Amino acid sequence: MSAPLRDLERICRQHGPGLAERKAALLDRLAPRRLPTARAVSRLHEVLCYLRAYPDSPAILERVEQMLTLFPRRRDLRRHAAELQDSGIAGTPTYYPFFHPTALWLASRWPSQLTISWADLEYPDRLDRILPLLALWAETPGLDEAPLSVREWILRMKGPGETDAAFLIRRMEAVRAELPVREVMFEDLGIMFKLAPGPDTPARTHARVPRGRVHYVTRSLDTARPDLRLALRARPRGVRAVPRTEAQRLIALAREAMVARSRDLDTFAYGDPDDVRIVDMGDGLEFVAIGLIAERRLLLEAVYGFLTLKNGVP
Repeated sequence: MSAPLRDLERICRQHGPGLAERKAALLDRLAPRRLPTARAVSRLHEVLCYLRAYPDSPAILERVEQMLTLFPRRRDLRRHAAELQDSGIAGTPTYYPFFHPTALWLASRWPSQLTISWADLEYPDRLDRILPLLALWAETPGLDEAPLSVREWILRMKGPGETDAAFLIRRMEAVRAELPVREVMFEDLGIMFKLAPGPDTPARTHARVPRGRVHYVTRSLDTARPDLRLALRARPRGVRAVPRTEAQRLIALAREAMVARSRDLDTFAYGDPDDVRIVDMGDGLEFVAIGLIAERRLLLEAVYGFLTLKNGVP
């Protein structure tokens, strides 16, 4: 076990006189050190993500930003990348059966990184049944003749340089059916996708949106349970509607936060850039309230998704 990492974990959530200097010294020792296990790499990443959201000082924040920027290049990370799948750490893969809107969004933004995890395909017969819908009409006679598996057919039919997942999603969108029908067809397949790491693919390592002044933490946080009666009466410092361009960036940040955590949420996937508000609670704590596009709203219940930000870190 790395003694500097253990020492940093012990004090990272403590704040007060002299602690920033001790944290900086430990960070300087850990930056070049090769950690022995995947667990240790993950623990260091967790500490860095915390200190980015709750920095003690400008010097700590600068050092943490440097280490997170260089994190995908760490030799210990590359060595344990497969073991760290689904960790949300930049440089590691994410496996998840993404729902239709998220799969479509990923294929449009990172088509080269998105593939089908064939080893985890739960219902290959379902994909085989809709294969004629994915093919051009002129190709369909061959589907009954050549003794190829569904995977082999998709690899033959996809374009050069196109991944199997990008082909599947592209051809599913070309099916002449209403969107709700295509969604049901897609999700009935139960496809497990693999999102390979890339320079800007969703990762907790890089997740941050500039939010103006950084609020530094100079005293230890109050971790006692709040008085709910008082908390319910507390009012935010402000609530503001967000311009459309900024709203689109915040919705993308929320969607990336879900992908990096192997999750999917309708209120983010169908977020309405004309219905986004920021609730400012002070000290760098904000809630991004994201409403649904009109066609996904319920009749009686207003549904919003909330993304928590601390100094711009989800």
